[in-house]
Amino acid sequence: MAEDWDVYFTSRPPPLRSILVDLGLSETAPDASRGTLLRTRISLLVPREDGLSDESETESLYALEDALFQELGRGLGARYVGRCTRAGQREFFYYGRGSEGFAVALMSVQMKFSQYQFEAETNEDRDWNVYFEQLYPTEIDLLSIQNRRVTEQLSDLGDTLLEPRQVTHSMYFASPHSREQFLKTIAAEGFGVTLKETEEPDAEYRYGVDLTRRDRVDLNSIDGLVVDLYLRVVQAGGEYEGWDTLPVTDHSS
Repeated sequence: MAEDWDVYFTSRPPPLRSILVDLGLSETAPDASRGTLLRTRISLLVPREDGLSDESETESLYALEDALFQELGRGLGARYVGRCTRAGQREFFYYGRGSEGFAVALMSVQMKFSQYQFEAETNEDRDWNVYFEQLYPTEIDLLSIQNRRVTEQLSDLGDTLLEPRQVTHSMYFASPHSREQFLKTIAAEGFGVTLKETEEPDAEYRYGVDLTRRDRVDLNSIDGLVVDLYLRVVQAGGEYEGWDTLPVTDHSS
């Protein structure tokens, strides 16, 4: 399985949380051979006012994370699936074949990082509910992750993201009626509309539409627009497929 790590922030529900998670595991989880959840929690030494970690503590936290992986991941063969930082604490999540050896492995890490207060627990979680319900992003959070990745790709190509350009959004609906109902909600918003239909006659969502408009694609602008379109598409019974644009750079203008 290919690893696909990413970080996102969410406050649904409060408090604000920073979550690092291996998104790639969702394609194969749960792992039937690793049904024991191994949780390790520490208290941050210098938490920010919002409860997240301060930059001054980053190096120590990364070293601690590496030490945990050495003992739990390599030592016990447990699968590291993510971590969550909130309310002045950071919690690390592994799935192992059992709890045997966990206490000893954790003690080894504690001896190297005695400045931190550690808490730990083990639970049976054969369906990986904690991974899917506490770490894996919601549909909207996942959409925002995808938006950020696209803007980062554009930025890597030299795009400042501030120049308006043609942006195309693609979506599909289960019926012409639901598509038409959605189009009514955006009729006054200046989008060019191109109707299309999938070539798969048995597809659940056959009736597509591309919306095109000149917009900025800095993350704040495009994320707000995409989430708004996504919610309206879902309300109309459709699926939002994503957005696309061409990079705008000095040598392309």
